[in-house]
Amino acid sequence: MKTIGKRNAYISVIILLLCVLFSAVSCGKSAEAKGPVELIFWDLRTEGPGAAMIDAVIANFQAANPNIKITRSAFAGEDLRATIKPAINSGEGPDIFSYDAGAGYLGVLANTGMALDLSPYAQKYNWNSRFFDWALAKTKYEGGKLYGIANELEMLGVFYNSRMFRENNLVPPETYDEFIAVCTTLKNAGVLPMILDDRDQWPGFHFESVWLNSFAGPQKVKDAVATRIKWTDPALCFAMDKLAEFAASGLANDQINSMGHDDANALFTSGKCAMRVTGTWVIGNYVSKMGDDVGFFYLPPGRPDVPSCPPGGLGEAVVISAKTRYPDETASFLDFMFSPESVKIWYEHSMIPSVAGVDYSSWTLAPLFKEVVEEINSAETLGENIDVLMPPLVNDVTKNYVQQILAGRITGAQAMAEKQKALEEDIAAGNYTVE
Repeated sequence: MKTIGKRNAYISVIILLLCVLFSAVSCGKSAEAKGPVELIFWDLRTEGPGAAMIDAVIANFQAANPNIKITRSAFAGEDLRATIKPAINSGEGPDIFSYDAGAGYLGVLANTGMALDLSPYAQKYNWNSRFFDWALAKTKYEGGKLYGIANELEMLGVFYNSRMFRENNLVPPETYDEFIAVCTTLKNAGVLPMILDDRDQWPGFHFESVWLNSFAGPQKVKDAVATRIKWTDPALCFAMDKLAEFAASGLANDQINSMGHDDANALFTSGKCAMRVTGTWVIGNYVSKMGDDVGFFYLPPGRPDVPSCPPGGLGEAVVISAKTRYPDETASFLDFMFSPESVKIWYEHSMIPSVAGVDYSSWTLAPLFKEVVEEINSAETLGENIDVLMPPLVNDVTKNYVQQILAGRITGAQAMAEKQKALEEDIAAGNYTVE
C-alpha cells in the first residue's frame, strides 16, 4: 500500500508539473496574441534619400512581420545626443536608436549599462561574417562585447567638377603639392578652386580630420584618439597649421566662417567652384544635380611617409537599449536592416552600409557611387573621422578653435592644446572610455 501511495504521489506531482508547464506555454501564447509589439526607433535621417531609405526598410520589415510595428522618430544629431541618456534612464526611451560609435558616446552607454550587449545576437545572426571586421571593432567595448552595428560607412575627401578639370587639362592629384598646383591652375583660369564653409561649425570637424590625416597620418590620429599620444604632438599641430595656410592662400573662398553648408553645396553643384571638401553622404544630392560631371578623390598625403588612406568610418551605429522589453524582436529588426533585401535599398539610395562582400553588379547605381564603394571595399582600414569619436566637451572646444584656425587667429599648437585639455576634462568626468 505504501508503494502504491508513493506511486500515486509521484503521478500527482508529474501531473501538477505538466499543468504548470502547459499553463506557462498557454500564457506565453496568449501574451503573444494580445496584439502587435511596438518598437520605438529613433534615428538621424530627417529628410532626403536617407529618410526614404529607412522608411522603405521599415515598410518591408512590417510586411514580413505583421505582429511588429516600428514607430520611427527622426532627430537632429545634437538633439539626439542631448536626449538619449535621460530618455533611457527614465524608461521612456526608444528600443533601438542611432548613435555615435565613439568612446565618448556608445562607449559611455556600454559602460553605464544603457546599451544592450549584442554579442549573443551576433552569433545567432552570423554578424561576424557579414560585416567588415574593422567596422564591428569600432562598436566593441567592455572587453570586446558588441554594442552596436555600424550603420552608414562614410569617407571624407574632395568632390570635384570633372567638366572643369577636363576644360583645364587637369586630373585628380596624387600628392599635396600637386593638389596646390591644381588649385593654382584653376585660379589662374578664373575659376574659384575650392569652397569651404563653417558657419554651421560642424563642417570644420571634417576639415580638421582631412588635414590631420593628410599631414600627420592616420596612425598618429588613431593614437591620439586612443590616448596613446597627446593631441599636442608636433605632427598634429603642424597639420592644423597647414589647414590655416590653405584657408589664407587665396585658393578658397573668403569669409569661410560666414559660408553656410547648404549655400556652399549650391555653389558647387551649380558650377561656381571646382572643388568641395565634404563627406560621401552627399553623393546622391551631387549626382542628381551634376550627373556625370562630379568626381571624388582623397586629399593627397602631405608628406612622403604618410599613406594614402582617407579619413572615414561610421556615420553612426545602430544600438539597442538595455531597457527594451522586446530584445529579440528588436534584434530581429536590426538584423533585417542589413539583410540582402535591405542592402539593395541602401545602395539604390547612394548609401553604404557596413555589410561586406555585397554583389551590386546587377543594380543600377551612379558611377560615382560605385567608385566610392570600390574604394571602401578595398580598404583594409580608414583614417578617423574624429568628431564622431570624441566626447561632448572636446567637440564644443573644437568647433570654436577650428573657426579661429580658418580665420588665422591661432596656431595649430594652440588649437591642439585646447583639444588635449578638453579631452582630459572629459576623461576625468567619465565622458570618455579609455580601453
